[in-house]
Amino acid sequence: MTLYLILGLMLLGVIVTYVISTVNEKAGGYMTVLVSLVGLVTVFMIKDQIGSFESISLLNFKITTVGWYFAMVMLVTYFTTSFFNPFWMDRLIYPRAYNLLYVLSLASTIGLFFARDLITLFIFWELVVWSSTFIIQMGKSRRASYVYYVLSAIGSMVSLYSIMLTYNHAGTLEIATAFQSLASDPSLALLVFSTFMFAGLTKIGIFPFHVWLPLAHGSAPHTFSPVLSGGLVKMGAYIAFLGVTVFPAYQAFANSITVMGVPLPIYVLMVLGAISIVIGTLFAIKSDDAKKLLAYSSVANGGYILIAILLNDQMGLAGGLMHLMNHALASAAAFLTIAAVAYRTGTTKISELGGMIHRMPVTYTVYLIAIISMAGIPPMGGFVSKWLILQGLSNRGLIFMAGAAAFGSIGSYLYVFRPLAAVFLGQLAPKHEKVKEVNIFMQIPMVILTALTLLFGVFPKYVLTTINQVLFDSGVTQVALDGNTILSTNGFVNMYRVFVVFGFGFVMVLVLFLLLPKSRRVGLMDTYTSAEFIHTPELYHYGNSFYAPFERLYAKLPDVLPLYERGSRKIKELGLFFETLFYGHIPGKALFWILAVGILFYVGGGY
Repeated sequence: MTLYLILGLMLLGVIVTYVISTVNEKAGGYMTVLVSLVGLVTVFMIKDQIGSFESISLLNFKITTVGWYFAMVMLVTYFTTSFFNPFWMDRLIYPRAYNLLYVLSLASTIGLFFARDLITLFIFWELVVWSSTFIIQMGKSRRASYVYYVLSAIGSMVSLYSIMLTYNHAGTLEIATAFQSLASDPSLALLVFSTFMFAGLTKIGIFPFHVWLPLAHGSAPHTFSPVLSGGLVKMGAYIAFLGVTVFPAYQAFANSITVMGVPLPIYVLMVLGAISIVIGTLFAIKSDDAKKLLAYSSVANGGYILIAILLNDQMGLAGGLMHLMNHALASAAAFLTIAAVAYRTGTTKISELGGMIHRMPVTYTVYLIAIISMAGIPPMGGFVSKWLILQGLSNRGLIFMAGAAAFGSIGSYLYVFRPLAAVFLGQLAPKHEKVKEVNIFMQIPMVILTALTLLFGVFPKYVLTTINQVLFDSGVTQVALDGNTILSTNGFVNMYRVFVVFGFGFVMVLVLFLLLPKSRRVGLMDTYTSAEFIHTPELYHYGNSFYAPFERLYAKLPDVLPLYERGSRKIKELGLFFETLFYGHIPGKALFWILAVGILFYVGGGY
């Protein structure tokens, strides 16, 4: 199995999916499942071909361990999410285009992660951006797709400038050779590093470029939000990885100012990652829309991943690479549960829901396990990766970063609990009495993601073995493993033992629950109201202002979104000014400017 054949199969899948969708849209939705599965299986099979090269016309590819790892994370996200596609065909504006773009974006990610040169990387990056932009606008708001595309386009253009600078200096576009040649010129290296990383920051949603995440995730079709959060934002993490490991950032900036032993350009990016953790956490806590809440959670977790990768050492890289996988699994599962609730109730507003555990127990269980991982609670995978990240930060003495990471972990308990309490627990509203669990086909991907989250939490060695190979290829010391025990200079952790302890505690609580008397379940209106007669069930819902006392502490926290909005209005006004100046309603205006420009060219040429 070669990469050439895989990309050919993906291209064929794009064509076949669209053709079938024109005949039957739901059948086209099922084709997205099949194509995603083919991509997942075929990429998995080429792991033993690490280091081989492929060329297709002007496109050049190389199979690397890190590319394979990122591709597998992305494909698992696409595959599991695709199970929801067939059931959303009648709710989409352009279902045939959706199926086509879904498979196209999937195929493009494969090409991106295996790109050998910068132009190939750029081409497939743009294919992903364009296809995902058109999918986002099929949701609630086209404005979200505009913001997403503008920020992505700015990042793309800046990265293209970086590519041109690199080629002008190195005379080659091959990623490793071109980047490593920049180490001899620190000034140029700083410019290329900054512009190249800019594209990664916009995609992963690092402050101040995080504004597109809540807009796009909240407005995108429910079947695509898991891909955005669990998959596509990880493209930014891949750029960050290339920018620190392949690009010799620490070597290039060895003589620059350092902060806590970290070169200043890299430390500045770490600060942005730390701010993202805090900002994402605070805004997630006060979000009333479940999808926007999870989007802000992605901002915070993007900060964890960026900081960890920028450490470029044993624990940092291992923690960052593992956390991007753990977050992909947990975030995709959480988004799918919210999509399942929206499929049955028609809303993702937390204040409009409640008591879903009584009607959707499988969905509730999946969400519960997903948020346990997102909050970094053992024995789920999120605990392992956060443990590794904190080990790396403590080893380097980065107190501010460690404080932000600790704040994000504590704050995550608050924001993940809000949908748990207000969507799944509590009283079931009368209007949702007839709600039922989603069908078995939609439950399958949620169960798969849950099983993987638990598996890689209890047995992290299955992931760390691959990550250690990535570290070896990058010239970084591997993480020490003793069976299922992860060793660090500050201690060790054996997740299987942790799982046994937690399992024993769970069994004990279950036994007590089964033996002790049960509480009596009452209806929403069967309650004491202190002599007041309340006849509207919605007045009992406690989802509104869930953390009001805490939210008041940062109610006046500035938001960068209004700045973007004001800037966009000014740009629009400038455009209208030039439109009036050149075109207007007077026919002679256009002729005047044509003649004026012609005269200027003539005079300039004559001079």
